[in-house]
Amino acid sequence: MYRWFVYVLLWVGLNLEAKDRLPNIVVILADDMGYGDAGCYNPKSKNPTPSINRMAREGMLFTDAHSPASVCVPTRYGLLTGRYPHRPDLDWRRKAVLEKGRTTIASALREKGYATAMIGKWHLGFDGGPNYDYTKPLVGGPLDRGFDFYFGMPHSLDIVPYYYISGSKAVMAPTGTVGSRNTDGWSRIQGEFWRGGPISPDFKHLEVLPRFTNESVDYIRSRKNKAKPFFLYVALPAPHTPWLPTKKFQGRTNNMYGDFVAMVDDTVGQIMGALDRANLSENTLLLFTSDNGPVWYDADIQKYGHNATTPLRGMKGDAYEAGHRMPFIVRWPNVVKAGSKSDALVCQTDLLATFSEIVQRALADNEGEDSESFLSVLRGERDFARRWLITGRGQSHLGVRHRFWKYIPTLGSGGFSAPRREKPKTGGPKGQLYNLYADLGERENLWLKHPTEVEEFTDYIARQNETGRTRPEMSVVRNLLKKSPRITTHRLNAEDSKRKFLFFTVSRDGQVLAGKSANGMRRLLLSDIDSTTRYEEKLHFDPGILLRFSAGKREVQVAICFICNKWAIYLDGKTVSYTSIKEERLAVLAEVKAMFPNDKVIQAIPEKL
Repeated sequence: MYRWFVYVLLWVGLNLEAKDRLPNIVVILADDMGYGDAGCYNPKSKNPTPSINRMAREGMLFTDAHSPASVCVPTRYGLLTGRYPHRPDLDWRRKAVLEKGRTTIASALREKGYATAMIGKWHLGFDGGPNYDYTKPLVGGPLDRGFDFYFGMPHSLDIVPYYYISGSKAVMAPTGTVGSRNTDGWSRIQGEFWRGGPISPDFKHLEVLPRFTNESVDYIRSRKNKAKPFFLYVALPAPHTPWLPTKKFQGRTNNMYGDFVAMVDDTVGQIMGALDRANLSENTLLLFTSDNGPVWYDADIQKYGHNATTPLRGMKGDAYEAGHRMPFIVRWPNVVKAGSKSDALVCQTDLLATFSEIVQRALADNEGEDSESFLSVLRGERDFARRWLITGRGQSHLGVRHRFWKYIPTLGSGGFSAPRREKPKTGGPKGQLYNLYADLGERENLWLKHPTEVEEFTDYIARQNETGRTRPEMSVVRNLLKKSPRITTHRLNAEDSKRKFLFFTVSRDGQVLAGKSANGMRRLLLSDIDSTTRYEEKLHFDPGILLRFSAGKREVQVAICFICNKWAIYLDGKTVSYTSIKEERLAVLAEVKAMFPNDKVIQAIPEKL
């Protein structure tokens, strides 16, 4: 009996310890893989992806997740830094584009005691490029940006020079020469395409993906029985060109791209297997995504019967959805519900804020300027409240989201799809505006029909370009409130709600729905019009308050709507915080007081609403 009691205590203790341990984090970033390539996203996919499908069954599949850009380099910058890549100079051939001293996922996690490793494609440049002295360390690479361990290559598998890097030094200098390569029956940038030029004696294109897979498996094996948690970033070179499936995978599909996707899936499976064998799966957050869309033309769809981007428009490089809406799956046993789906709007820039919240590390104002945590989504606690998203390719072809609206400031794809650029016609639209709820394929340009939305997007882009950030500077709010600001109180009504409290709705054709109840009270009729806000009831806005705190030219607003069960905070009219509140009024006041430790705030809230 005593022995049984001891076993129970040990079992409980071990489980409590496991629950309290920081999770290992493994991020697998595929290269040029489409939203419709994996079977869990596209039931008609011709590609066998059992491992990725298994991840979806055991984790959470996101349907509205995005890379911060539609090409390689900027996405990698945004993913690691939590900063939109249209802000910095990304001339990776000339320099290390990830600035010295900038916080990355790796450096943030290392501060919290993590071992940090990267394996695969870097593609963020090194200082002193392109004329490197290969006998000396490469400066500005992974080891200088937060990683303890690195094995990989400098850039894509079709860009010279070709050589491996271990730590911060070239394993062998690229002293040889290789000719360029193309494949009959495919476009110039498909098939076994690579550029000719310098190559190291130990570098063989066909062996690169298997080498990175083995290195990843070996690293995971080395972490078995280690007390220190680890972060592993696996940046695959595939299924980017050259498409080089090994013999084991040739013929899995009716084309070499599909065979290469099957090989990528096998890499995912091997990493999952390594976690299982090392008894690490239960305490590991495993994330799979891609850096941008595929190079897959309409002619390829017709020829091979596979749509790598379904149901989206465009491809790699485009501002259209297929360029940046990515497969995005998170498996985290005992936290993420197995087999769940989320339509929350998220971006790969959000990883820094999310992982920081997991390890309880607060972001400084100069870190992750465009990163918002979606940890609450992973935990199944509430919907994510990201309202805006910027992605695309450069300033001219940004793809900007606001709820179900998608805005592109100019005409054309901006990328690989034709027409890449298009001049406006007299009397025609200058840019593009789509309602993704009604038109996910981005076929009907509503630019001329909705000038108010166009103006709102234009103003938003100008504001965030001016501030250089979208995540609010909370220190500004806190400092302002310390100055004993002047407080005024206003009751919310329907008009204030539409303008300030974010609660407004439109019909399927974009019209605002508003009306009056039988007793004359103004109301908004809210319906399930898009996947990110599910308001299916009639909400009355009169029972609410709007607090204004002013100090000099700065103003903070707190909007509370008890019936809506929401509250929002604004700084100079821009959203700072937007979240759900508990149903009990006292709990709401406690949350407000915790964020604003000023008795005048509480006193300003009427006792009865």
